Amino acid sequence: MKSIIEKIANKRGYYVTEEGQLLNPNGNEISYNGSNGYMRTSFKIDKKDTKLFTHRLQAFQKYGNKLFEEGIMVRHKDGKPLNNSWENILIGTNSDNQMDIPEQVRIKKAKHASSFVRKYNKEEVKEYHKKERSYKKTMEKFGISSKGTLNYILKS
Repeated sequence: MKSIIEKIANKRGYYVTEEGQLLNPNGNEISYNGSNGYMRTSFKIDKKDTKLFTHRLQAFQKYGNKLFEEGIMVRHKDGKPLNNSWENILIGTNSDNQMDIPEQVRIKKAKHASSFVRKYNKEEVKEYHKKERSYKKTMEKFGISSKGTLNYILKS
């Protein structure tokens, strides 16, 4: 269903202007900022409420069925999800989308994510556990968050 929402909306007369405003079939502006930061509205398909995202309809108007190709997503050239103007909407891969994020922001996000990755000296963990014979104490000493992780270290 996901790949046909924009086609159905377009056939019913929903439209995004060049400036990025979503209009209903009567020509009234209807979108609002959803909880995920993207402009959207909803309409019924087979008696079910369906979310229609402004950026996706703009991309469909601009690129047609290319929007639905495997691995393709909608991109905001300026990185601002509320700017759905014709010139700001692109399509591309997830990699393209990530590269739209300013370099400093990408670096900050990468550093934050890598702060959660820990390397353990397996021999040290095994030796300590051999002496203590306690999963709880071993996990506390080395900051290991799950028994599954500790078990993996002990068996490797």
